[in-house]
Amino acid sequence: AKAGDVRTPFTANVCEISVKEGQEVKAGEKLVVLEAMKMQTPVNSEVDGVVAKIVAKVGDAVQPGDELVKVTPSA
Repeated sequence: AKAGDVRTPFTANVCEISVKEGQEVKAGEKLVVLEAMKMQTPVNSEVDGVVAKIVAKVGDAVQPGDELVKVTPSA
């Protein structure tokens, strides 16, 4: 995985995509919200950068390691 690739930490459903492709994000900014066992968990960017691609869709069932969002880190 490259820096900025955001992956699923656990089996869950995608309940919200909080960003758009081309959007600038900061490290710690919420990108996606996952839901598992009725608990919602935000997944945040690990880097400052730009959202290059949103891989996941709302309603997707995702497994650990599945890619959610690609963020191109700022230089």
